[in-house]
Order: sequence, then C-alpha cells, then structure tokens
Amino acid sequence: MIRWGVSRHPDLAAAARVLPQSMFARLYERLARFEGDVIPLQIGDTHLPPPEPARLGALGFSLEHEPALYSYAGPHGDRELLDALVEKLHRKNQLGFVTRQHVQVTCGATHGLSCGVRTVLDPGDEILVLSPHWPLIRNVVMSHGANPVDVPFSQRLLRSVASEDRSAQVAALLAGYVGPETTAIYLCTPNNPDGMVMDREVLEGVARVARAHDLWVIADEVYEYFTYDGHRHTSIASLPGMDERTITVFSFSKSHGLAGLRLGYAAGPATVMESMRRMVNTSVYSVSQAMQRVALRALTHGEGFVREARERYRDARDHALARVQAPCQVPQGSTYLWLDFSAWIDHQPGASFRSAMCLLERMADAGLLLAPGFGFGLDYADWARLCFIAVPRERLDEGIARLNRVLERPSRG
Repeated sequence: MIRWGVSRHPDLAAAARVLPQSMFARLYERLARFEGDVIPLQIGDTHLPPPEPARLGALGFSLEHEPALYSYAGPHGDRELLDALVEKLHRKNQLGFVTRQHVQVTCGATHGLSCGVRTVLDPGDEILVLSPHWPLIRNVVMSHGANPVDVPFSQRLLRSVASEDRSAQVAALLAGYVGPETTAIYLCTPNNPDGMVMDREVLEGVARVARAHDLWVIADEVYEYFTYDGHRHTSIASLPGMDERTITVFSFSKSHGLAGLRLGYAAGPATVMESMRRMVNTSVYSVSQAMQRVALRALTHGEGFVREARERYRDARDHALARVQAPCQVPQGSTYLWLDFSAWIDHQPGASFRSAMCLLERMADAGLLLAPGFGFGLDYADWARLCFIAVPRERLDEGIARLNRVLERPSRG
C-alpha cells in the first residue's frame, strides 16, 4: 500500500517473499568457476530422444495445411488427445469412471499440480506432504498461501511397519499428523527422489486416512511407467471411494521424454476438473495446439519407446548402483539414486547443513552437479539425488567417478 506523502518503492507480494532461493543457486555459483565438461546429474531429464513419431520433424507441421495449429486452443484440451487420455486412464490406471470431463490438459505436471493445489486448498490450509518429496511441491503450496507439513514417510515411517496388516499401520502413522487445518495429502509414486513404489496395501493405508478425515489426495504419478524388479504402479484413485477425492497428475516429460514441450494432464472428479479448468484459463489460457498434437502422437505411437526406456533405465540404475560409493537403497521405480552422505557430514549442532553443502560444492568444483537433499524434505540435508538417465553411459561413469573421488578425499574444512 502507498500512503499519501510517503515516497517508497512498492513491496513484493507475500507469496513472492515466502519462496526460498533455488536449491541449486549456490552450486551454480561454484560451477561458474569450473572450466571443463560439466556432468549435470541434478535434473530429472532423459538423454534419450522422444519416440520418433512424436518428434517435431516427423509431424510436418504446416501453416498451409493446418492453420488451426497457430490459433488458440480450447482451455480444456484437444478433443482427440482427451479421448486418447481417457482410453489410457481406463486401460493402464484402472480409472473406469473417467470421461473427457474428468481430464484436464496442462502445461506440464508442475502446472497441473499448481492448479490442483489452487483448486482444493485455501490460504492457511495444511497439506501433508509425504517425504522425501518432489522439491517444488513446498513452493507450489506456499505460493498459494497454504502450508506444507512434512511427513517423513518412505525413509522413516515405513521402516517401523511390520509385514502384517501394513495398511492399518500406515494409516495409524499418517493419522498422527492430521490436524484441524489439514485439508489434503500429497504423495508421489513411484517416488521422486527415493524410487519407492507404494503398493496397494500402503496406498490403502493412505486412503483410509483420507476417507476418515475427509481429505483430498493430490497424487503425483509422473513416473508411472518406470517400475522395476516386478514392482507395479497402482493409482490411488482406483481404490474404493478415492475417485471422488483424488486429483492425479501425469507428465509427458517423464513418460515420453518431452520435458521441453511442457505437456501434462490431470484426472479427477468432474466438478474439480471444471474448477481446475478455470485455473488453467487464468494462468496460461490453454496449452499449445501443436504441442498437444505431439502428445497425441507420443501416446498413440510411443509404446515401444516406453518399453525400451524402461529396460534402459533399469540397466542404467544397476550400472550406477554397482559403481557409486555412497550408500543407497535400490530404487523400485523412477529414475534416481537417493544417496546417503551421512558418513561424510559433520553432525555437530548447527554444522550439518553447512557440511552437506560443502560436500556438494566440492562436487560442483569438480564439474558434477547433484540435487541437495534439503530440498526434498526438512530432515534430508545428509542426502542427495542423482539422476542416472540424464546423460549417456560414458558421461554417467565420469560423473560417478568424480563423485567417488570427492568422497575419497577428506574435506579441508
């Protein structure tokens, strides 16, 4: 607010002030001093090209033949793409309730999750965020005035869950975090960053809490195609009573290697998707018509790519696991190693974060970037994420070699 007679610059909005600096900012500063080949293992992208039928050159876009590609698309999404998504959601995700009205095309999963949060959370509401979690979800929630509540889940809670009646135990553990302002639960499966695949029994425990406390569930399922060693992806919206309270978000960035084109979609109750459509309308208006055409080709002609990518990603996972010297559980899905650096961290009071950043800065000095663990939850400063599909095999080997050399050398303080 500007008062009469007082000269001052306008202030930033609270939503902008509350957002922290990028977790990569300090590492990028250090990396700027490095002269040589940088190995970027911090970002969740693939080095594989997308399915050939979905590459821009193969589509032969032409203003002469398809002038509509250069016009506004409808905020809902292209009709052909919506129909293909409905078929996929029935077949793969067992969401038999889905029609076109239950689907919304978005500019990537980040946009879909942001619109989903805006649709079901009011300022001051709390959302339980099962951690370790996708780094941006906290900022997405806070930017809309809501409050994320970290729930140490796959790394801590599930260690104490016995093999019998896991659903009830998970429900009891999760219910302990529900408070009077709790409105929703966020989960990611297969999980970014640790690769845990929530099986049906674990998901039923989460669903019990959602049903008992009348909570929304926002399910991030962007890695749905990439599970290994017999683990199978289950959509929580397919469980009894969950279709009416779940927003599920998907991404062509992960499934078909189209990260740069920003294509995603959400599925949920028709009334929720109608409200989400207004959020899309006021944020981007609509998704590019041409990019939706690419997504349609990827969805209808990309099964071979997905099968090959799954095999190559599993091989890359095994290759990286055999070489990295830091402890790491075997990821059941997704495309990351979740590395435990606690043996290299100074755990004296007040020193843990500084020590962890020092270790990652030393890696940046060697031309290697990893994602700092503190961005994935409040209790993960000792950890870091490595994407094992970001670069081809020979560069992955070089990146791991640099990592191991840093771990072998004692810190100079």
